Amino acid sequence: MAVLGCPQEYRAVIHWRGGSLPFTSPGVSSLTAVSWNRTLNDTSEASITIAKGAAGAECCGLLGKVEPFAHELSIYRDAELVWQGPVFRVTENRTRFVIEARDVTEWLARTVNTTLLRYVSANQADPKHQGPIQEIAEAIITENLAGGLFASQPDWPEMLPYIVRQDDTVNARFEKDGSLDNEIWIVPILRILDDELVPRGLEYTTVGRALILGRPQTTADPAQARLTLDSFAGDVEIVRDGTNAASLVWVSNQEDQDITGSQFGVSGVVSSVYGRLDVLIRTTAEGLTAYDLWQIARGSYTGRNPVPTSLRIPDGAGLAVTAPVSMRQLVPGVRIDVAATGMCMGASQPYRLSDVDVDWGDNGENVGISLIPLGDPFVGDPP
Repeated sequence: MAVLGCPQEYRAVIHWRGGSLPFTSPGVSSLTAVSWNRTLNDTSEASITIAKGAAGAECCGLLGKVEPFAHELSIYRDAELVWQGPVFRVTENRTRFVIEARDVTEWLARTVNTTLLRYVSANQADPKHQGPIQEIAEAIITENLAGGLFASQPDWPEMLPYIVRQDDTVNARFEKDGSLDNEIWIVPILRILDDELVPRGLEYTTVGRALILGRPQTTADPAQARLTLDSFAGDVEIVRDGTNAASLVWVSNQEDQDITGSQFGVSGVVSSVYGRLDVLIRTTAEGLTAYDLWQIARGSYTGRNPVPTSLRIPDGAGLAVTAPVSMRQLVPGVRIDVAATGMCMGASQPYRLSDVDVDWGDNGENVGISLIPLGDPFVGDPP
């Protein structure tokens, strides 16, 4: 059985853009602090702190040449690569050198879309056809990074070979173009993912250099780990909160002052347990069809019915070194079951991992995680 364990050391390597060719590596003895995280549907960050006195003159000279976005930071937990991404800030004072970096989704945040977004064809032979939202996300990323007029070279951030997909079972139709279907939406690629595809059921995260384009896990998916309260070093809280609960999710583009021509989408079931329990989501996005609104409602339904029961881990607490889960399994989005025996609300419940926060320094390693309730999506027919 895998366990989290306690690493013997952390190492940091500065690579050239692309994460393959090394530039320099501060010695383990000069590395005084390391922090990194993994997160769901957001860009994670990492930082290392180097004691200049222990680094030596040669290493210090190389560190002084570290260039944001020309170099990338890689972090190793013992021999395992746990984090990688482009450097975005370098700070030096009299005694220390700090390098901060963001994961590879930062390349998508710094690259503007230059392609037509019309994935509406039912013909699978069409290069831009309907399909799982994860496939559409990869197609948008690939078309923008593979080349084009403004690219210095094909796939300049070296991301395309490291994309991993877990597709939804439902095909999506996605369109975001002008009225003549020939106008390009000029926004960062990451905004397309965040504003348009995540509400339709996309989940993304990074592990090392891999960009994972996934879907919300359900009770049909196997758990990566099964934890108990003994797996946590510190107290935990169980909260059953109805704030975001709903049996029906409505999405509407209707405005309060002008309801002419408005449309809506709805997803969910009429509940005999909760009665009428609705959530209304308003969107100001233009050009959305009733099908688009239904996709957003479906993507927003997961985890609302039944009322979610969350597990909270206070700041400063984290996983025990004996927790039966390896760092390789701690991927945001995966299912992790927790058996909260000995609590009044104690029961084995499936959760989704949303965040991993790791700090390493003089006091060793602390691994904190955040878990959110796992719920099944509504699988009814679209309008």
